[in-house]
Amino acid sequence: MQRKSTTLTIETLRSKFLDIEFPEYQREPDIWSRVQKQRLIDSILRRFDIASVYFYKREDGTLECIDGRQRLNAIMSFLKENPRDIRDNGFALSIENEISQGLTTDFDCLDGKTFEQIKLLAENNSSEMQQLAKDVHDTILTYAITTVRLSEVRDNEEFNLQFLRLNLGTLINAGEKLHAMVGAMRDVIFADNGIGKHPFFDCVRIPTRRYARELTAAQVLLQMFSIYENREFSRARHVELQRFLKQYEELDPNHPLIDDARDTLNVMSKGSEGAANYLRNRAVTVSLILLAWQRNVASQDLNIETFWGFVIAFMDRLRAQVDRMKSFNVDRKYLHLVEFQRHLTQAAVERPAINRRQEILSASLDQWLKDGTLEGDQ
Repeated sequence: MQRKSTTLTIETLRSKFLDIEFPEYQREPDIWSRVQKQRLIDSILRRFDIASVYFYKREDGTLECIDGRQRLNAIMSFLKENPRDIRDNGFALSIENEISQGLTTDFDCLDGKTFEQIKLLAENNSSEMQQLAKDVHDTILTYAITTVRLSEVRDNEEFNLQFLRLNLGTLINAGEKLHAMVGAMRDVIFADNGIGKHPFFDCVRIPTRRYARELTAAQVLLQMFSIYENREFSRARHVELQRFLKQYEELDPNHPLIDDARDTLNVMSKGSEGAANYLRNRAVTVSLILLAWQRNVASQDLNIETFWGFVIAFMDRLRAQVDRMKSFNVDRKYLHLVEFQRHLTQAAVERPAINRRQEILSASLDQWLKDGTLEGDQ
């Protein structure tokens, strides 16, 4: 891979922005909060250095952004030229620093102004702030951002690797790291029709941002493959998930376990509307999907209405014990639920915690199927 550094002004980047392409492995387009965006603009006005933006210039001249999407989005949103940012397009300036009350600036009086308002002030001859507004306006548009243009790659997947390496020191989460990978298993999870976008996840309260649902799907598939091949659950930290996606880079998308996962989620979607209030935790959701798979709900070995009745009863009792834990007044008949909760909040992706959660759920389901009660109800 060859690299060449240069600088582009914000005004130049503005003229090119809508033609810049953002590859699929990039993070979602609007991860930054408004405060983070305002901090970036504040840094630009103070003439602080900001991190480089990486591009790959394709043969047709199109610029492909390898790293820097959040920075570009924030800048263009401030200029009100980012229609993809529905929430913050055209946000206002916020002049603030995190370390001292004494670090004032010449442009403090423009705090709370949008770029459009600053531009109008700069054009208003009768305004006392005309020159200041013009200086701020020009400072932003002439600010030069270091850009690195990459070329001569052996394989386009080098860009995925470059993205991960550039973000080694940033708060990029596990779902985003998995999204940056390549291969068949990655596509099974992240594609538009992938497991991570299954309609079942619309019925739970796992957020859509930052690939949280796709991360849940990856954990489910990791455990299904581990049980099928090794007859035991696997630790499910990011490193194990990453290894799992690499191991099945050449996976047949019609693998029987993938069909099992889809069929299980298809059946679980039936009657799951009321479950949204109960399934907010990723570890709980993974455990219940695995339980439904192990009990073969897709083949109706277990009636799905009975299954959801059990889930609601179990989670109601679990909630009650969690509330009692807060006042150190646990009902000792439900100590197994206290243990279950502990394995949700402590080392939840370690094998012992996963094993014990499944044991408690399985035993509880057996009793529910037998007499419609749970341990401790007597």
